[in-house]
Amino acid sequence: MGMTRTFKSGDYLEGMLSDYVGGGGKGSNKHTKTAPPPSRSSAAASSARLVTTLTCLQFAFAVYATFLLYYMSPTIDLRTKPDFAWASRVAHAWKRHFFIPPHVVGRYQESAASLVREQQDITAASVVPSQVCEHEKIDFLQKKSTDSAMIKLKRELYDEVLNFQGTTIGTESLVQLMGMKSRWDIRNPIRPKVTVILNHFKRKTLCAQLDSLLRQTLPFHHVWVLAFGSPNEESLKRIVESYNDTRISFVSSSYDFKYYGRFQLALQTEADLVYIVDDDMIPGRKMLQILSHVAGTEKYKNSVLGSIGRILPFRQKDFTFPSYRKFRSKEAGIYLPDPAYDITVDKIVQVDFLSSSWFLSAELVRTLFVEAPLTFTTGEDLHLR
Repeated sequence: MGMTRTFKSGDYLEGMLSDYVGGGGKGSNKHTKTAPPPSRSSAAASSARLVTTLTCLQFAFAVYATFLLYYMSPTIDLRTKPDFAWASRVAHAWKRHFFIPPHVVGRYQESAASLVREQQDITAASVVPSQVCEHEKIDFLQKKSTDSAMIKLKRELYDEVLNFQGTTIGTESLVQLMGMKSRWDIRNPIRPKVTVILNHFKRKTLCAQLDSLLRQTLPFHHVWVLAFGSPNEESLKRIVESYNDTRISFVSSSYDFKYYGRFQLALQTEADLVYIVDDDMIPGRKMLQILSHVAGTEKYKNSVLGSIGRILPFRQKDFTFPSYRKFRSKEAGIYLPDPAYDITVDKIVQVDFLSSSWFLSAELVRTLFVEAPLTFTTGEDLHLR
């Protein structure tokens, strides 16, 4: 009766390893006269081939890793030429066929790049604002109305608003406002950080704005000049660079973010307060000090402050508001200030929305984006209210 020997996979591998480790010790025993089975010899041969193959692969990987470390290292000194020409040729061939070349800059290249940057900095620093500034005169004096009936109507409406607010919430003059206790009083040891955002498109008022901001009694923290879809992007950039002030930055985009872009950027500020200004507003030298002081009072800490605003009229039956230019209409509301009708503002007034400038705490900016705007065809001033 013949007997067939079968091996499990585990027994087969165990036999291969025992033959490799034992080195044929059993076969060298003098008392052993019987030859090993043929299957054991073939297993030993297979084990030897496996070990040889693994050894070759390990050596090839070591050579590959050596070349890889040599050419991927960023500390290569390109001025020296090591005597490994053959290795360099092989490694370069591998690099061309198998690797994505990294951006490794040699010392000579770094020196050249630094010289170029220094030359650009010197060129930018040598340009002064007077060489690149453009000026545009803004006529703040509006035409006076000659319609006595309209002047009387608007003035009476404004007086009515002042009387109502004076008896309900109170209206303070500038002297009274500056006399109120404020967290951001300029006499306090800790002064507020104010980020000013200047939104520009076509007007040539940037230099006038920057000059005014540099003369503020309360220094600004940062000024961000925005040019979203502006045809004057290059000239605005040159003006910002000519001031050579690290606090003044230029932000541009070919896409026009329209009304909400400046408020979206205001979300990135690390300052305490944000002052967003249109390109038709030139702030006075005490503007930041006054606005910061008022924003630091307990009464107005959650308010949005500005210098131009509008009180909306009552909504009409068709759910629309009439234009403030509607002729001889008391329902048209009030635009403040409005020199055309002899309306000047000498006290703080609560309005429905502001125009041209917005001063608020950085935390309040987030409230603008709590609700999605119903439309982007109207300004953010209506949405902010």
